[in-house]
Amino acid sequence: MGNQKAAHMQEAEATRLCTLLSPLRLAEYQLACGGDAVAALRLHCWNTEISEAFYGPLQYLEVAMRSAMTRELTGYLRREDWWNDPRPQLTYGGRQRIAEAEQQLRRIGLTPTPHMVTEELPFGFYVSLLGPGNGYDQRLWRTALYRAFPTYRGRRQPLHRQVDHLRIFRNKIAHHGPIHHRHLVADHDAILRCLEYIDAGLATMVRRHSRVPEVLNRRP
Repeated sequence: MGNQKAAHMQEAEATRLCTLLSPLRLAEYQLACGGDAVAALRLHCWNTEISEAFYGPLQYLEVAMRSAMTRELTGYLRREDWWNDPRPQLTYGGRQRIAEAEQQLRRIGLTPTPHMVTEELPFGFYVSLLGPGNGYDQRLWRTALYRAFPTYRGRRQPLHRQVDHLRIFRNKIAHHGPIHHRHLVADHDAILRCLEYIDAGLATMVRRHSRVPEVLNRRP
């Protein structure tokens, strides 16, 4: 009788917390758990934990890609503000992101420098440079960007698909979305594979320190 009462209280508290956090947000978790509010809340907590675990590997990928791609574009075009060179012919969207980065820096009282703009630009900007763009295959990939991924032996398009997939995954985490239903082992492997394209030693370090496998093993 006592155990039944405790279980009822646990269920009632879980239902209350689900309502507090947002019925719509928790509905997906309750559906995955057959309507069990306690299990849904536990799954939601684990989803938060695994999202946090992915933050580190994704951060390393974003920083490494930005650094490697900037290095190669700066070297090829021989200027730190490489986007102001006419040769890349950035798309309208790319130019807009540059302008927004500069505006954001001015908004907080800073005079934009090439380094500041590079740091301010979102991950999506760098991913887009691996896309088709305005003839990016000839203008950017074959002239410079292939060197940012020295161990990659394929064409530009498959690499773009891989990193764009990870961009979408990263944004899902950034917006606190559910990722528990994904093939997370494959997502983790994809991050490490893209890191290996840039530097095998970096990929090894990230693999060694990643918390993702540990948290995956504790999935409720």
